[in-house]
Amino acid sequence: MFSSRSGWSNRIGLLVALACAFVVISARFELEITPAALATTLYSWALLLGAFALLLGVLNALWYHLLRVQRGQKEWLLSLLLLIAFALVFGAGVTSPKGSAAPVAEWVFDAILAPGQATLFALTGFFLLSAAFHYLRFTRPGGLWILAGALLMLLVQTPASHQLMPVALVDLFNWLLNWPVMAAMRGVLLGGVLGLLIISIRLVARSAK
Repeated sequence: MFSSRSGWSNRIGLLVALACAFVVISARFELEITPAALATTLYSWALLLGAFALLLGVLNALWYHLLRVQRGQKEWLLSLLLLIAFALVFGAGVTSPKGSAAPVAEWVFDAILAPGQATLFALTGFFLLSAAFHYLRFTRPGGLWILAGALLMLLVQTPASHQLMPVALVDLFNWLLNWPVMAAMRGVLLGGVLGLLIISIRLVARSAK
């Protein structure tokens, strides 16, 4: 697994990462192989490292957009708008005694960020429908039924469907959504997580060569 080209730093880092993963996974499955306090400490360190990485990401984004404004690159006005918005929100949060609960910060979140997130999620739904329509051709076996089922599942979740459809039909769709559809989605998510885990292990193994 280890070759002569890999240094001891890569080997030690790989062993530490594998040990931490073993501790966290064993605590997650309640195997009681390692102390629970150790897993809690690792979780705390992960949160700390995540916060530090988020801070570095914010600083990197600010530096990138500041250079765009200084150099007058394409769409530098958007970068300037981002910098101004960041300065206003950050200044309001730092100077206000309420911190993140400052009126300006809450207004920005309620009036800008929350509608923007809702818009992105709505667009994601339309993109998924478009991809499903292009992939599930009518000429393919079962494609029409899968597309019709997906559209019905989306339709029954709208508020208007509860008023237009019979109660028994709505209850039937809710049962399908809560049991068979949810079971299939959990299977897809579990398969995706296992695939990501296998790819991560392969990347870690290659980095040690």
